[in-house]
Amino acid sequence: MVRTTKRRLMWFFAFLTMLFLLFFVVVTYLTVSRSIMSDQEEKVVDMISEESLSRLIHEAGEPHERPFDHNLFAVVGTSGNVLEKHGEGIEAMIDGWTPNMLETKEVDQENREYLFAGKPVRDVGYVYSGIDVTEQKRVLNRLFMVLLILTILFTFAATLLSSIMAGKAIRPVIKSAERQREFVNDASHELRTPLSILSAGFEILEEEKERLSDFSKQTMDDLSGEVRRMSSLVNDLLVLARADSGKLVFEKKVINLTNLVSRSIRSFSRIVEGDGMSLTSDLKEEVYLKGDEERLQQLLYLLLDNAHKYNVQNGHIYVSLKEANSEVILTVEDEGIGIAPEHQEKIFERFFRVDLSRSRAQGSNGIGLSIAAFIIEAHNGRILLESKVGQGSCFTIILPGLSDQQ
Repeated sequence: MVRTTKRRLMWFFAFLTMLFLLFFVVVTYLTVSRSIMSDQEEKVVDMISEESLSRLIHEAGEPHERPFDHNLFAVVGTSGNVLEKHGEGIEAMIDGWTPNMLETKEVDQENREYLFAGKPVRDVGYVYSGIDVTEQKRVLNRLFMVLLILTILFTFAATLLSSIMAGKAIRPVIKSAERQREFVNDASHELRTPLSILSAGFEILEEEKERLSDFSKQTMDDLSGEVRRMSSLVNDLLVLARADSGKLVFEKKVINLTNLVSRSIRSFSRIVEGDGMSLTSDLKEEVYLKGDEERLQQLLYLLLDNAHKYNVQNGHIYVSLKEANSEVILTVEDEGIGIAPEHQEKIFERFFRVDLSRSRAQGSNGIGLSIAAFIIEAHNGRILLESKVGQGSCFTIILPGLSDQQ
């Protein structure tokens, strides 16, 4: 979780930096581009202003050795014939263009770019002026490439800086989480001893139970139940603490999952039938996978216990085991109270309980399914949930088969 949070912070900082850089590049390029091209537009428009028009017409009739080094100019009559011109190839660049008053236009011609302005002249036709803006365009293209390269470099640097900043920002959280794990681990260890003593004491008192009054018997049963619930909670907390600290070791080996599920069902069926419920199964024979037998046994118990606790009176629990597409599929289904859609995503969070009153009455501490999800994840599997309120829940565990692990 800490690594995920750090990664999210890093990419968040990097994304913000990249957005800022892109905004800076776009604004800078558009500002410079608009400034340069505005100057060129003013220049080309000024060429066909009233005070410059007569001079250009006069110059158009004079010979020039290198026409393209000079400004372009043309006067076109109403019939489309060119009356005056300055610049070779200008006819093709303005062909078919009937401009409005001081309208501008960009033209590409023979790998060069020109900016033209035009306007209608009464009793004459149209007058056009143009300038070569190839160099200005090249400068703008170079500017864009430089800005783009700088953006990439600064984004890379910002990502590295974001990683460092995220590491520093997450450091207090890591220390807090480590202290919390140490506390839970130490507290769980410290609590196990007195709880074991209390459990042993209640077992001894069971032999003397008949001598006690009815009130004392009830009190002892209540206390014994609370000790069992606390022992279960402490054990679960110890598992989570070891899992968070990476000290929970999984000893994976090839096991017969069919036999493991069968043993679990036989052991749990007595509890289920004692509460008036039924438990049936459909297990494929000889299903093997590589995993930790003790933890998979714990997973089965957690799922069966969950189906039992949240079932209805005379309800039914169904367990199936099969193989499909090199995967092992284990299903535990009940006819219980079900889980609302808005709670289904949270059901695997620690200490989350849909019905607090029912959970406390059943002795649930809200950790079981989070431990189940951790065991499944450690075996590279996934868990799916289908549930409808008032109709029951179906937990499907998908684990890689033995062929996928070899």
